[in-house]
Amino acid sequence: MNRPLPGHVTKHSAELGLERNQTVKKNFVEAFLKRHLPRNRLIHGEDEEVKNKFVMLDNPKKEKGKKTTRKKKTLSSRECKSLKLFKVEREGQSYESFLPLHQLWLEYMDELIQFNNLQPSMMMNVQNKLIKADFHGSLLTVQRSKCPSYVGVTGILLQETKNTFLLITRDNKVKCIPKQHSVFTFMLGSYMFTIYGTNFRVRSSERSARKFKSKATVDI
Repeated sequence: MNRPLPGHVTKHSAELGLERNQTVKKNFVEAFLKRHLPRNRLIHGEDEEVKNKFVMLDNPKKEKGKKTTRKKKTLSSRECKSLKLFKVEREGQSYESFLPLHQLWLEYMDELIQFNNLQPSMMMNVQNKLIKADFHGSLLTVQRSKCPSYVGVTGILLQETKNTFLLITRDNKVKCIPKQHSVFTFMLGSYMFTIYGTNFRVRSSERSARKFKSKATVDI
């Protein structure tokens, strides 16, 4: 409910010149609109709409239903392949230069499962962690294979794909070993672990989020 201001308030406002300031502001707005708005708009009374219109200075809310497009930040697999980003050169590689990578992998394994303090009762939990672990830098040995020339090959794992292990041996040779019909072993402390390549045909990036089911293993 609007009520007139008390007499002492209007008196003080007049003394301070507030009423005069309001009149000056009103006159300025009217003069500004008459100077800048076309005459036909003033006739229709649009000056009143402009006087009473206000603009929010905050960020406008996004309308629902409209999806914002994100810029592509990563390369596709085809682009990576064309740029040869994941290609490992087989010539000029040195086994000694990858020993620090193997040492980093041992430190990673020690932090993951603490293999120096392993107990037989912990093996089930350790196996579940190893299935999802990263093996780049591990020292793998081909224990059995359908191809006799692969048996006994030992090397540091340089690259893992869905179907192969790329190893560098002590004689500085890079060999690509298929997982299918191959059995690999590696040592952690005093324990030897076995990888059945036929059941291990998964990309390393997908293995961490994949749920594995126990499968029967057919010996070679």
